[in-house]
Amino acid sequence: MDRHGISHINFACVELVSINMFFRICKVIRGRRIQVNPLPVQFIVNKKDLRNCTLISGFHGIGETGYIAVSYLVHALSAERIGFVKVAYPPPFIATSEDGIVTPFEVYKKGNIVIVKLEFTPHRSEEAEFSKALASWVVKEKFRDAVLVGGLDSTFRSGEGDYRIVPTRTYLVKSKKFSAATLDPGLFVYGPLAVALSEFEINSFPAVAVLPYATAARADPGAAAVAIRNICKAYRLKVNVSDLEKDAKEIEEEIDRRLKQTKESLRTMYV
Repeated sequence: MDRHGISHINFACVELVSINMFFRICKVIRGRRIQVNPLPVQFIVNKKDLRNCTLISGFHGIGETGYIAVSYLVHALSAERIGFVKVAYPPPFIATSEDGIVTPFEVYKKGNIVIVKLEFTPHRSEEAEFSKALASWVVKEKFRDAVLVGGLDSTFRSGEGDYRIVPTRTYLVKSKKFSAATLDPGLFVYGPLAVALSEFEINSFPAVAVLPYATAARADPGAAAVAIRNICKAYRLKVNVSDLEKDAKEIEEEIDRRLKQTKESLRTMYV
């Protein structure tokens, strides 16, 4: 893991079952075809009392904005790892840091801030379930509110400001902390972030998506810096984003390299 919180990954040649094939396989036992049912997404966390905490999380999306922002916050806040997220089909990769292994999905805490970091994207077959489980866990544990970080395609930029928000109605009533305009009418939020927001809305829970304008074609550390700066202002966190902005090109290249390696490794796995 470098000074920006981005984990380094090196892949070795190992014999693995193709994960894409595995998701389509049904076990056959004694001539009977048995469908493999996925296990529920499980949050395994050491801290028992998370009441009144604020969740911060982000997904791999436009500009990798959510991932970069969350990774940098974990590093800059020196947050403590307090747990993991278990899924039925974990990505067949791990990363490393100075402290040891970095698993695909981890939970961190600093003060009353709880951060769920996705080192890799959940498999498409359980993306929605992951988001629903995340929202349900937050509601069940009686968090105060939730902040989700994503990217907004910069080709849709309009008006003033360098980011937009998408709040639940309860957030507007109970926890309005951002002064940015809401997402322009006619634009849609999609993917796991949208599923999580829907779950929060259904449960009348105060949650907001922070969406800086980002470049869709590549990793965009500058957009992540916008998100971090405004989250820190809203929640009175002391985080310096100068390294993130100064080393933007280096971070962009590192993440692009990781994405290419991951894609290539999945392509070359075999049964």
